[in-house]
Amino acid sequence: MAFVAGDRISFHQDRRRPVSHFRQIAMYVCHVTLQLSLSEIGQAFGRDRTTVAYSCRVIEDRRDERDFDEFIASVERLALSVVVAAGVHDDV
Repeated sequence: MAFVAGDRISFHQDRRRPVSHFRQIAMYVCHVTLQLSLSEIGQAFGRDRTTVAYSCRVIEDRRDERDFDEFIASVERLALSVVVAAGVHDDV
């Protein structure tokens, strides 16, 4: 299958979309569940705090969807249990 230059760009961007969405979820969980600051999260992910804030808004807006909300709730429970079990953050 031959690609023209425009197809390659589109294909490459399509592959990155799920990765960025998972990153947004991780940033959201770090902020909401683990109570890390936007600056701390930005530093950890190599992003600006405004990017983290945007990611949190995107995920929060999607929580109106029942299935997505249930998925995020399960990720939050998992993250919290891992952090508490590791003794990293007792006061979460």
